[in-house]
Parts: sequence; structure tokens; C-alpha cells
Amino acid sequence: MSIRNVEKDLKQFELFAHLSDKKLKALTEFVYWRTYKKGQFLFLDGDSRERIYLMLDGFVKLERVNQSGNLLYEDHVKQYSIFPYGGMFTDKRYSYSAEALTDVDVYYIPTAIFEDMLKSNQGQLIYVVQELSSILKLHENRVQNITIPNAQDRVTQALNYLMRDLGERNGEEIIISCPLTTIEISKISGTSRETVSGVLNHLKKNNIITISGKKIIIHDPTYFEKISM
Repeated sequence: MSIRNVEKDLKQFELFAHLSDKKLKALTEFVYWRTYKKGQFLFLDGDSRERIYLMLDGFVKLERVNQSGNLLYEDHVKQYSIFPYGGMFTDKRYSYSAEALTDVDVYYIPTAIFEDMLKSNQGQLIYVVQELSSILKLHENRVQNITIPNAQDRVTQALNYLMRDLGERNGEEIIISCPLTTIEISKISGTSRETVSGVLNHLKKNNIITISGKKIIIHDPTYFEKISM
């Protein structure tokens, strides 16, 4: 197993980027490195909320379902994201599960240490509040779009949401590297798998997107940006 430079890694996260070397070094005593294989769970809904995770590489799906198996909540975590923000300072247990969609590398910090750090650093606390606000706004828009009557439009809006949430700009294009299946997109959009396939084929024929391997390459991001206006 290779050795990671913890202080260098932490500086890749906005939350820690402005900490002094002295504070970063002190924090490393409470930072633990873990790897998970695709399909493994980092934690389950109802588990004790003991850890805050820092994504170093890979993708994780956050999900909550009811006893009937109906989806209640779904989100995805990409590189250099911190999770879970939900329940900060209040919840004793996780309110959803976290599953590795790919092989992943993460750091974790004990929740008590992480929350104490925020309490003592106003700048970091403000950053977390702003992140929570951004996440809330994104999900509010997503919920509103799911109520759109036209199923094809819901799929298009779901792709716009995924582009904004998971996309990484590469020149004029935006690439979604998270391995999303048509079933995953159908859950997010509240439509059938067949509807998702139809919309994806339409977008491919019009050279708006390309699907290469498990990546969605968006050649014309303005197409989705105009829809959200």
C-alpha cells in the first residue's frame, strides 16, 4: 500500500486549503485513510454517525429507501467532496447509506473531532453553512423538476442536475465520469428506463452528448443551461 501525504491531500479540499501548516499537522493525528471496493458500503442508514468522510478518489452514492423499497433520497459524491453534511451537530445516526460506485479512496475524521474543529473556526463553519445552502438549493431545483408532467423533460432536467453536480469542465465540454446507468437516471428523473434511453439516444443523434464507456461527455452544455433558465 502506497503512503499518502496527508497534509498535501487535505489542502485539495477548500475547507482545509487556508489552514496553517501547524494546524494541518495537528489535524493529521485524527485523519484515517481507508479504501473501499466497488459495491462496498461505507456506512448504512441507521449506523452510528461516527465518521465524516473526505473523498480522495472515486464516486459514492448516498441513498435512502423506505420499507417498500421506494427511493426517498439519492445523491452522489465526487472527488474532493466532504460527506455527509446532513445532520451536522444534531444527528446521532446516519439517515442514509453510502455505497461505493467505483473503487474509492477516502479519509475519515471522527465526527466529534470534525464538529469541534468547526466550532472553533468561524471561517470553516461559514464554509460548511454555504455548502449546505448550495446542496439544499440544488435539491430544491431537482424536486421541482421531478414534478414536470412531461417525462422526457424530466430526464433532460435530471441530466442538467447531474451536469451541475458531478460534471467536470474539459475545455468547452463537461464530462460526467460517475458511472451512471439508465436505471440510476430513471430513479433521479422519476421516469422509466425506456424513456431515459430514448432521451439519451436523441441527444446523441444531435451531437449534444456522447457516451463513451461509463462517461457522459456533454459537448453543448448551453443546451442544458438554457433549459434551466
